[in-house]
Amino acid sequence: MNADNDSLRRAAAYFSREGFRQALEAVWRKYASLGRIGGKAVLEQATQEECEALGEFFGRYFRAGESIPIPLKQFEQELRESAFGIGLLELHLALEGKPLLTRSERQAGEGQLWQRLFEEVREAERNLLGAESAGASWLDEMERGTGPGLRTLRECYRADPEAARAALVATVRALCWLQGIGEREGQKQPIRLPVLAARVSGDAHMLDLNRPAGRLLIAALGRRLGMETAGSDLMSEPDAENDEERSGAGDPDASDERGMESVDGSESLRLRELYRRAGILDDDLSSIVHWFIPQTGRPALPTVWTLRQVEAESAGRFPSCSRIYAVENPAVFSTILDAFGIAEFGADGYTIALICTSGPASAAAIRWMQRCLEVSPPTCRLYYAGDFDIKGLIMAQTLQRLWPERFIPWRFDSVAYLEMSARCPGPAFDNAELERLGSMSVSWDSDLCGLMRQTGRKVHQEAWIDGLLQDFANASEGSILRLPRWTNIFTGKEETM
Repeated sequence: MNADNDSLRRAAAYFSREGFRQALEAVWRKYASLGRIGGKAVLEQATQEECEALGEFFGRYFRAGESIPIPLKQFEQELRESAFGIGLLELHLALEGKPLLTRSERQAGEGQLWQRLFEEVREAERNLLGAESAGASWLDEMERGTGPGLRTLRECYRADPEAARAALVATVRALCWLQGIGEREGQKQPIRLPVLAARVSGDAHMLDLNRPAGRLLIAALGRRLGMETAGSDLMSEPDAENDEERSGAGDPDASDERGMESVDGSESLRLRELYRRAGILDDDLSSIVHWFIPQTGRPALPTVWTLRQVEAESAGRFPSCSRIYAVENPAVFSTILDAFGIAEFGADGYTIALICTSGPASAAAIRWMQRCLEVSPPTCRLYYAGDFDIKGLIMAQTLQRLWPERFIPWRFDSVAYLEMSARCPGPAFDNAELERLGSMSVSWDSDLCGLMRQTGRKVHQEAWIDGLLQDFANASEGSILRLPRWTNIFTGKEETM
């Protein structure tokens, strides 16, 4: 570069004016695309300020609103002949503080940095990465561009190279640890996920599902163990199109509204199974289920089990049921128990269960229903009632998918929605929810989603609890219910809760 520092400073001050900003960006793009000083950059619909700035430099008149062509060779020549005495590349350096690179130069540089990432990780972890280690094999696959989790790593690298390096190191160490290399010296004792994360990175949350290293580890384990789960690139090919973010911190009981195949309780169980086959123990205490079995002469008190308890209990501790009723909301569950008197049953062996999923069903709730259905006769049915909203529909569809021969929607169809939306209309769906309803359908009622979209109102379970109470009372043969009365503010009539 022949220009002196004073010329660069004066040029930077002159071209830093707002009127030049869009024009210069167009010039930089054209140079990067062509790889040389040539062609024409175009400033579309120039503002008055831009016309004045460019007109002053080029000595021409430009009209506001018009598109202004800027030949790069002419711009270069004008710069060289100006008082600044610099060229386009020197101007870019003065303004941006870095060289102006062509697209091929930028790609080559990025490729070199990407390659260096793997070389640095391999060198830093050389004492851990044996020739036959799982970490080394996965790292080699990632470097070749065929490794599971490649999209996650690339996106993380583009956003923050240091974070990508940390995620890559943590994943490599975790894979080696699980294989029995490193501090454990071949021991195969299972390890809790946060403990593993802390030991390989110092951060107990490094391997959470909402962190890059957590997603990389899931992808690597899925390929290694031959297991599949839904969503993201956790189990997909490196260049899969519909890559999505996961959420959840340590506990795979995370849920969202991206679709019927999003991370629900059943998907959570698949993730847990993947972890456990790899030797990782996840959080089995945070996932809980509330359940209630009416018993003669006993008060209506619920039992609360964690996932750990559900999986540890013997089959004999699960009731053989005629029906299982599941509600989404804790207030509905408790209201039914509030109304339950001292149960006095008719025929021996007639057992019903009431469980609460507390929103989208946790792994504990899914596992409890699964084990209860296993010990119940084939005639046992699972009745589910949820909110008439997106999450309620997703939860019901999940249960129907898991047990298509057992699932029955419990006052959860078009007829019930029409009645309840007229009686107790809830909040309005927002535009995103209405759009979502337009692309949704549920297997048991093809009209429900369209009807909800047309009506535009949610209906919360708490607003129509009277029907659920009555149904549960009828199923509980001989039980005594205390049904409170209330005044419907919409109709002004006194009704039974």
